[in-house]
Amino acid sequence: MKNLYTIFLLIISFNSYSQEFTGGIILGIGGSQIDGDEQHPYNKAGLVAGAFIIKPFSDKSGLKIETYYTGKGAVLTQEYSDGSSIQVFNTSLHYVEMSFLYNYQILPRFDFSIGLAPSYLFAHKLTRLGYTINKNLYSINTYDFQAMGQVGFYLTDKITSSLRMSYSLIDIRKEKESTWYNNNIAFVLSYNFKK
Repeated sequence: MKNLYTIFLLIISFNSYSQEFTGGIILGIGGSQIDGDEQHPYNKAGLVAGAFIIKPFSDKSGLKIETYYTGKGAVLTQEYSDGSSIQVFNTSLHYVEMSFLYNYQILPRFDFSIGLAPSYLFAHKLTRLGYTINKNLYSINTYDFQAMGQVGFYLTDKITSSLRMSYSLIDIRKEKESTWYNNNIAFVLSYNFKK
């Protein structure tokens, strides 16, 4: 993962000397679920925060590279008729993600992006009925690799709002008897410094 940071920092440094690149920051909130844990609503909220650069190919297209933190996982809360509730389980996954997106402006104020996003899992926690599960009892892959699609709307020349979806291309659990796939949707705001 350190190699990803090195590449991103080199690109940002090069951006200081080149007018062909633009860059900025991203901030958003996501909803996630884990396909394979038998729970399907996007109940788990997570922060999305980081930075990006864009290398234009033409007036309408370019390559967008993002590096950001993103929280993922799944949660299930059982509610009872008397108004009480209990959290049945909570899976918290914390990633540093780097997306590579081909961006195309389909209309004057709309664009579309598609690409791939490798991720590094730096922290995780599983709880069941309020009790934390010992990490020796389960095993989650350190890396994830996702397909991503995004539709963006230009609020101003510098600010873009986007709706994105991503899905794991590999199983995030190591155990053969269980398969988990990250399934995420997020609303993200991007601020471009140089537009």
